[in-house]
Amino acid sequence: MTGSMPDSGLVPFLMLRLRQARHQLAELRGEGWIKVVSIAASCGFVAIFAFAVALAGFQFLGRQKLPLGGDIVGLLLDMFFFALSGLLVFSGGLVLYGSLYDSQESAFLLSKPVPDDRVYAHQFIGSLAVSSAAFLLLALPLLLAYGLSVRASPLYFILLIPCFVFFPLAPASVGGIICLGLVRWIPNRRKEALAAIIVILVIIGLAWLGSGLYRLRPGATSSDDEALNEVLGHVQFASAQLLPSHWMGRGLRHAARGELEPALRHLAMMASVGTAVFCLSAWIARRWYRIGLDRLSQRGRAEFRQRFVWMDRLPGFVPGIGEAERALLLKDFRTFRRDPRQWGQMLVFLVLLGFYFSSLRRMFPGEIGWVFRNGISLMNLMVIGMLLCASCGRFIFPLISLEGKRVWLLGLTPLPRSAWIRGKMAFSLMLCLLFSLPLLLYSDLSLRMPVELIVLHQVAAIGLSMGLSSLAAGLGAVWPNFQEKDPSKIAVGYGGTLSLVIGLVFLLALVGTVALPWHVITGFTDKQFPLWGWLVVLPGLASGLVLSFLAVTVPIRLGNINLDRQEF
Repeated sequence: MTGSMPDSGLVPFLMLRLRQARHQLAELRGEGWIKVVSIAASCGFVAIFAFAVALAGFQFLGRQKLPLGGDIVGLLLDMFFFALSGLLVFSGGLVLYGSLYDSQESAFLLSKPVPDDRVYAHQFIGSLAVSSAAFLLLALPLLLAYGLSVRASPLYFILLIPCFVFFPLAPASVGGIICLGLVRWIPNRRKEALAAIIVILVIIGLAWLGSGLYRLRPGATSSDDEALNEVLGHVQFASAQLLPSHWMGRGLRHAARGELEPALRHLAMMASVGTAVFCLSAWIARRWYRIGLDRLSQRGRAEFRQRFVWMDRLPGFVPGIGEAERALLLKDFRTFRRDPRQWGQMLVFLVLLGFYFSSLRRMFPGEIGWVFRNGISLMNLMVIGMLLCASCGRFIFPLISLEGKRVWLLGLTPLPRSAWIRGKMAFSLMLCLLFSLPLLLYSDLSLRMPVELIVLHQVAAIGLSMGLSSLAAGLGAVWPNFQEKDPSKIAVGYGGTLSLVIGLVFLLALVGTVALPWHVITGFTDKQFPLWGWLVVLPGLASGLVLSFLAVTVPIRLGNINLDRQEF
């Protein structure tokens, strides 16, 4: 629909975004200081941790006499930005799909004399801000650490701001084009096509990783220098001259040396290409957006036939729940697997963790020292725990609230309201155990950790899965929001934020009591675990079991009390 009203460009939509931002800030102030402090503390903790790790890494490279402004570090930066570009393509497309095709705001705008490309651009800006938040949180600490390590000129820190503005444009626009194309041409098979794309990319990534590990097999390289050259040659593709990720890294390195003209040239190339790809995506949206939306709304009943009935058998293996609760679990599981915006985000992190764990033994040409392996093993447990905490807070906490105005239907079922929480807790526990236990086992086996530590880590993972699942499901019933339909807004609301903070505290407490004593003792005794160490580890293990029991029972009890008080 090419509007009948005068075309005033994107100015009205930008004003709308600013007004929405002001309203959100006012709402944030109205919810009290707990949410503001918890969000700021969580983001600050992640940023400070990333900055400290990056700064330590650059200092380590400097002690190895590796020039931080040279080509090797430049190649590493190119690879970093290349990986971020891939994540932005995927996350940008997923977020934009929900904004374009599953949004009341888009439906309202399309009913008015507003051009389709303007609606697309309006939603693109919002999805770009959401998908770029993680990019900013990860990349900014690393680049600040790099600038301090090389004693960069002030030009470097000044150009960081426009670089962060223009860099996400191209990958997010590519994600938008893929999203529009899938809905326009294969609306009834878009999820299968997305799954096929993911599988193909995973196969390509595994083949690339496997070939690199094969080159670094024992005996294939005669020296550390030769092994380093093999690794650098394997990632040389990230420095292709036509990639915007290469322009980003190259421009920042020029800016760090105070070279104004080449730094601005690479920034201009990145900005112009990003703007051009965005304009191309808007031009495609003008032709495909409404057609795809119409085809999406004309799906027949054949669309809803069971294509993945084999996956629905998984809830049948969950023990300890009745048939009625199993039916609720199956409902939540089907809702989860039918929404690629949910499992897609989780799949990205799982694939990255799988790549990382699979390369642990081949990451260094020589033998990894025990202290380093010990620390890496503990860090991997924390990483998996934080992934579980974030996933439960994002996907499980909103489940009770997402019943919305249909919650009265559940009230008519011959089920106690406590069964609602138990069903969602069982659903979360099934997914958490399915992903955390194999990943953690693979990590410990790759690092050749002792059997007793592997058992402790598995116990910690089970405790984390049970506790975090119960916290998310139970607190989701304590602080429900039946008026909101967007799970992301529920997750970042007052209850979701407080639940996330409680989950992080539980994560630190459980890891600190179950796994940390073993790591500390063996760190000082050079791998040999003394018999007296069990006098410390066993009480810690018992304390962790008590914490897990409290995390399972207390939130579910509080959620039951709150639901019983509700009148549906």
